[in-house]
Amino acid sequence: MPDPRCRRGRRHAITTILLIAAAAVLTGARSFTAIGEWAADLPQHLLAALGARRDRQRGVYCAPGEATLRRVLGLVDGDALDCAIGAWLASQDNSVRTIAVDGKTLRGTCDDTGQGGVHLLAAMTHDSGIVVAQREVDGKTNEITCFQPLPSALDMAGVVVTADALHTQREHARRLVAELGADYVLTVKENQPTLFTQLDALPWAGIPMHTTENKGHGRIERRTIRVQPAPGDIAFPYAAQVFLIERYVTDTRSGKHSAVAVLGVTSLAATTANTEDIALHVRKHWRIENKLHYVRDVTYNEDASRVRTGNAPRVMASLRNLAVSALRLAGNTNIAAALRATAREATRPLTLLGIYP
Repeated sequence: MPDPRCRRGRRHAITTILLIAAAAVLTGARSFTAIGEWAADLPQHLLAALGARRDRQRGVYCAPGEATLRRVLGLVDGDALDCAIGAWLASQDNSVRTIAVDGKTLRGTCDDTGQGGVHLLAAMTHDSGIVVAQREVDGKTNEITCFQPLPSALDMAGVVVTADALHTQREHARRLVAELGADYVLTVKENQPTLFTQLDALPWAGIPMHTTENKGHGRIERRTIRVQPAPGDIAFPYAAQVFLIERYVTDTRSGKHSAVAVLGVTSLAATTANTEDIALHVRKHWRIENKLHYVRDVTYNEDASRVRTGNAPRVMASLRNLAVSALRLAGNTNIAAALRATAREATRPLTLLGIYP
């Protein structure tokens, strides 16, 4: 990691500051004050393991204070930090075969009109829930331009990327397949009017469909999917198959019914992905909402965070990604309970980060 500070006056290594912050967030710390308090309580052997500065006169290891943590974390290069975190997490996980890409705004950074907040675009593995990449963007409209460099730090060969209709862009598809050797499963809406009209006009009625049904949370949901080969003149690069998903939901308490239809396109050939495979890819895409965005909001109360200094909001979000992902790598599914367990023993956050004092 590059150190954003001038050389003069440095007392604590940038690596130490980042490791202390990451370990503190693994115990549930939500603010610079909480990180500073956790660091101040660390025993000497753990400060040494984290690379803390040793005061030669007193013969003790010293933790950085809250002011130092606040200042340095506000200066850290967010892209460099996310690349380092993503690379380490990807190296620990063997399930980076399918990733979901989606954006989230940090509500606490918005102004009084709800505008100007920090917006982050993240890539998370479908199965393990590991965040392998993240970038800051100006807003939802700029997610489009920032999508392309997002997976650049990863080995994307053979990886399937899922994204919502905002990212159903020709250049995205071309780059994923032609340059990175990946595949895509994308939903199609009116932001691609030619493609949407072309898919909507296809003869879907005669196509065999696959149906699944789920009951729970006061509703019954039935999903159907029909898949057919992409037309030869389809207005989208590398499209191999197209699909239509229909969802029918019944509220078991009120008896109300609702229905929605979603069109989509994929570069996966029929020999690689059948109807059930495509349905599973689409459904698993939304795990990024439950496994990442929801956890950061509810467990870390992210949207209420008032951290606003410099790059600090993005850096704190990156450290939350690291914490959630590290806990999932260790086999935890209840992140709130895992954070409480980690906070009960000072060495646990270090071992989760691969540090064994």
